Amino acid sequence: MKRKALVFFLIAAIALSAMAAAAGCQKSTTLLGQVTAIEGNTITLALGTQNEAGEQGAFQPGAGEDGTSAGEDGTTRPEPPDGMQPPSGEEGEMPEPPEGMGEEGSMPPGGAMGPGGLTLTGEESTITVSDSTVITIEEMGETTGGSLSDIDVGDILSVTLDGGTATTVTVMQGGGGGMGEMEGSSAGSIELTGVYTVDGTTETSAGETCTSDQGDENVVLVTGGGDLTLAGATLNKSGDTSSANESNFYGLNAVLAVADGSTATVTGTTLTSSAEGANGIFTTGEGSVITAENVKIYTSGNSSRGLDATYGGTINAADVEIVTEGAHCAPIATDRGEGTITVEGGTLSAAGGGSPCIYSTGDITVIGVTGTATGSQAAVVEGKNSITLTRCILTGAGENGVMLYQSTSGDAAEGTASFNVTDCTLITTSSGPMFYVTNTDAEATLTGTTLEFGSGILAEVAGNDTNNWGTPGSNGGNFTLTGVGQVLDGDILCDGISTVSLLLTEGSVFTGAVNEENAGGEVTVSLDASSQWNVTGTSYVTVIENASSDCSNINSNGNTIYYDVSNSANDWLDGKTISLPGGGSLTPA
Repeated sequence: MKRKALVFFLIAAIALSAMAAAAGCQKSTTLLGQVTAIEGNTITLALGTQNEAGEQGAFQPGAGEDGTSAGEDGTTRPEPPDGMQPPSGEEGEMPEPPEGMGEEGSMPPGGAMGPGGLTLTGEESTITVSDSTVITIEEMGETTGGSLSDIDVGDILSVTLDGGTATTVTVMQGGGGGMGEMEGSSAGSIELTGVYTVDGTTETSAGETCTSDQGDENVVLVTGGGDLTLAGATLNKSGDTSSANESNFYGLNAVLAVADGSTATVTGTTLTSSAEGANGIFTTGEGSVITAENVKIYTSGNSSRGLDATYGGTINAADVEIVTEGAHCAPIATDRGEGTITVEGGTLSAAGGGSPCIYSTGDITVIGVTGTATGSQAAVVEGKNSITLTRCILTGAGENGVMLYQSTSGDAAEGTASFNVTDCTLITTSSGPMFYVTNTDAEATLTGTTLEFGSGILAEVAGNDTNNWGTPGSNGGNFTLTGVGQVLDGDILCDGISTVSLLLTEGSVFTGAVNEENAGGEVTVSLDASSQWNVTGTSYVTVIENASSDCSNINSNGNTIYYDVSNSANDWLDGKTISLPGGGSLTPA
């Protein structure tokens, strides 16, 4: 009887488990993969796993000027070889399908390196998107609502499933590491067309109005090595793009596009766009150059930037007025392929999420410009790229004032993000730090610049676990902040997988605490004889360097600075405690 009862109970338990599964009681699952095909509301994913980020190098005095870090033995750690970086662009659009993917969406074999920091497993999964599926676009730490039409072949998705139906889909955009010199071709897969096309010829146009209301069509296109001089024109664009990638990287659906080694000179012209994926002035490809002066650009759709350069394209502009309203619409931007933009004089206004005044995955120089971003940072540099500002006033309202980072979209090569500012005013209305650095090496040099922020945090250098920027636990930042005749106020925060170096030169004055929680990986403070540190809280430094050996240029305000007595860079202190002006001390940790 006992044995029969046991069998009965086992059968009942199995039956109940089956009933629970049939009733939908099984746990939801999460998939990560790249889109290979979209048919109606069905999406095919090539599944993958997130690559482990490279180990962050600790800052050591004497690190190379190229941003590489010196190891404990003083040798320089080389940059990772091309093709090995974890995979962005303004504002972190997703990478193109990997090389070799045919028209039918075939994928590399299992284990192959895919875009977006994925290692492809060789497995596929088909998911169904229903009317109740919540679709979001994640970019630069911000999330905006999306729809099925926002998903393209080649995008990287994180999908939560209940059975075979997707309950949530996140399009992971916005930031970071490139695959060597980035993936993808410098030519798009959709041929560019224009209402007014200059193909291999030299033409002049004055005082004309030109309009396109067709999707995937440029208003004006210069290609085939052509040259256009356009003056006093009015260009109007409606009609949405069919491919966000083609618009972001190759100029599809832009108001004015210059490609294939062509040139254009544009003066006294107004460009208006009400379409999705319709950038204002766009140049792509080596040798493609646009010179623009006294232009006005207005865009209202998403992914519709003002000035945008990709794949080595160049824009030289002066006296611009740029207004953007949509998401992912920086007025001045470079995207995949490290374009170059120089702007002198004008105003910028951006209202959408993920739309800083300036977004760089290339080299951007801006002089004498005033800009405001009400839904994003004042400026963002992604990967091995730069922004240089002179006599500018930029205001942002993002989670931080200026962000230097590396994402996982494949639009920016891995290296040192550079931010150089002279005689500017940078303002953020957010509650976050003035500078935020994550998942990259970065450097900022400030000269005679005013910083306005309310958080009391000058810089935060840390890993992240919410943005898919690198692998949590090994995606910290390495940040060098240099003041040249600069006033710096606010605390500097650093976590255990990050490093920070504060260099005070030419009469700079820093007021704040450094690594107050003693959480930082490697922290260095260096002062020349003309510079000062006003200490506002207990500070922990790995290395302190001071041209004034008596440290009379450090006003302690009664606080203690602890240093690492075992670090040879501190040998000049001879392990002693030094009394500082203001009643505090510099003492071994």
